[in-house]
Amino acid sequence: MPRRTPRDARRRTLGQNFLHDQGVIADVVGTLHPPPGALVVDLGAGAGALTAAAAARGARVVAVELDPAWLAVLRTRAPGWGAVEVVPGDLLAVPLPAEPYLVLASAPYAIGTRLVRRLLSDAHGLVRAAVVLQHETARRLAGRPRCGRFAATWAPWFELRVARRIPARAFRPIPAVDSAVLTLAPRAAPLLSPAAYRDYDRFLAAVFDGRGRTLADRLARHAGDRRRALRALEAAGVPPAATPSAVAPEVYPRLFRPLGSAAVCREAWSAS
Repeated sequence: MPRRTPRDARRRTLGQNFLHDQGVIADVVGTLHPPPGALVVDLGAGAGALTAAAAARGARVVAVELDPAWLAVLRTRAPGWGAVEVVPGDLLAVPLPAEPYLVLASAPYAIGTRLVRRLLSDAHGLVRAAVVLQHETARRLAGRPRCGRFAATWAPWFELRVARRIPARAFRPIPAVDSAVLTLAPRAAPLLSPAAYRDYDRFLAAVFDGRGRTLADRLARHAGDRRRALRALEAAGVPPAATPSAVAPEVYPRLFRPLGSAAVCREAWSAS
């Protein structure tokens, strides 16, 4: 068991668990496939392990860090890494680039979900992101193996995938649980228009917050027509007895098309 130093204690207090396994670091950066000259934003750069690895591949890297102690470290080391700019800032609020860019992040676990939500909501020039999260959090956000509302919400516009599991021993200090890399990428062909977001969100509320044991029960209540709901499920390849969590996130946009129009939503909500 490695001996803990005062610096380790400080990292633990701030929720900082930094990758130190070089093989894992290379794998995390490799999930982005950054071409030479690509702009990579490392959100919560810490000591710069991911920053240095991305710069070594020829990327232009913006290393964002809030902690003044690690900012000082980054500013000392960055000149030897290549095209690296060190930026002080909060990863949940720092302005994101106007040009297309990639994202790396190994943030404190407590803000991982908020960071992913920010990238999905605000990162309009995002090409691809690789975010290190607690393993179970990554699986939940990706909707694998059980789909929740978060995964279903973003499925029409983004692909969320768990790229690999990272053992706890790859970090320093060693956390209590394993981590994973969650990748985010805008879909080349969106499954729904962005203009459908509001109606789609209401449709998902009826599904995930509605009454009924099965998805068929909840869709029937939402649409006011059980046969119509069953036809939509059959067309999507979903068994009538399936529960909402048993359906892949990508299926929900297919169910929304016949069942979730603005007119249907207004009728369902006015009757509830």
